[in-house]
Amino acid sequence: MIRQLTLIGILTITFLSCTSVSKVKNNSTTITEVIGVKPELVREPYLQKVREESAIITWKTNGIVTNCYVSYSENGTEDKTIVKGYLTAHEGFMFNEVSILGLKPNTTYNYSIYSNGHVLATGKDYYFKTAPSNKNQAFSFYALGDIGAKEKSSFAKEPANRITELAIKPDFGLGLGDIVYPKGESKNYDNHLFKPFKEVFKNIPFYPVAGNHDWLSINHDENFKKEWNLPNKEYYYSFTYANTLFIGLDSRDGNFYDYEHQTIWLEKTLKENKDTYDWIVVYLHHNGKSCTYKNDYEHVKGLYDVFAKNSVDLVLNGHAHTYERLKPYDAFGNVDASETNQTNYKNLENRFISVTIGAGGKINKKWKPDANNSENCDDGTIVAHSEHVPSFGLITIEKKTLTFKGINSYTGETFDEFVINK
Repeated sequence: MIRQLTLIGILTITFLSCTSVSKVKNNSTTITEVIGVKPELVREPYLQKVREESAIITWKTNGIVTNCYVSYSENGTEDKTIVKGYLTAHEGFMFNEVSILGLKPNTTYNYSIYSNGHVLATGKDYYFKTAPSNKNQAFSFYALGDIGAKEKSSFAKEPANRITELAIKPDFGLGLGDIVYPKGESKNYDNHLFKPFKEVFKNIPFYPVAGNHDWLSINHDENFKKEWNLPNKEYYYSFTYANTLFIGLDSRDGNFYDYEHQTIWLEKTLKENKDTYDWIVVYLHHNGKSCTYKNDYEHVKGLYDVFAKNSVDLVLNGHAHTYERLKPYDAFGNVDASETNQTNYKNLENRFISVTIGAGGKINKKWKPDANNSENCDDGTIVAHSEHVPSFGLITIEKKTLTFKGINSYTGETFDEFVINK
């Protein structure tokens, strides 16, 4: 018996390769086969590795899916392009993932997702913007750590709501470790992270690094690495955006994953790019020096000379569930006492600023910040600003100017701000 075909106004696709691409105009009389009942969309689409000419869109369904694809078009045009994806089974569900190539830089695209021929998400709210090829292009990104706490104690929806309310949407986000509590298990990703952040992730790509809680699951590789599609080996990686190099490190439990090879890779990456980009941002989970309730981590402090000598400008971390910005450090971990203006830095050569942004989804209610308390740190003068509130960082880079804002996740108010000019 010939299976009935349903007209849905797109091109029939032969599902043979992950890179098959077909183009179709809206007025084409075309068909595609719809298979069985409509699959359940367990996880809304989220963006990864959105580069100048490519993007990856991932979503999760129940296990009945046998094929998937994305239909996309440049914003303001009617020509649609269809790209077939591939499926990965995981814990009774199915990851649907589509890699799109041949895009234009700095361009907005609308997209729809399909599984088994059924449209699962579509409309004007589903879009992404490719990275610019112009190094002088201004851009912004958000950063926060310790996000996905248990539902009853988490306020992850608050930073997500504030991010979606921003007049100018960030181009991407950085996850500073402890992405999902308590043990980074895949079964908790949807409720703890993807549901509260679904309106952010469907338009803005996210680049997380693992923290100590993400490493607690028995099968770390089958959890963190399958949830994300990240550059390099995914434990530690780099990517570029406009005039900035970003480096994500895996500090595991504070002693670092594969420490020797990771630090060799870090120094090599920094030296190769030292004079290529105007800005270098490093992000990881654990802090070095700190006046929070967390210890100073020697492996991070041991990288201070690497950061300072290789033109790193900003180091972002989570771990402590609070907000703390430190004064500029040199290669020896010393604060420059001659720097009196902690809001407008005109020259930070051979120095960098370290910021803890670890109140993304939970905050330490049992602790009170006090840089003068010897139980918190030996030298409270290292702190430029601290604020014990749910928060995220919003960073804007425009040519030789970097602007950082610490934002209250509940009120949307800026409580800390500084500028670096080169």
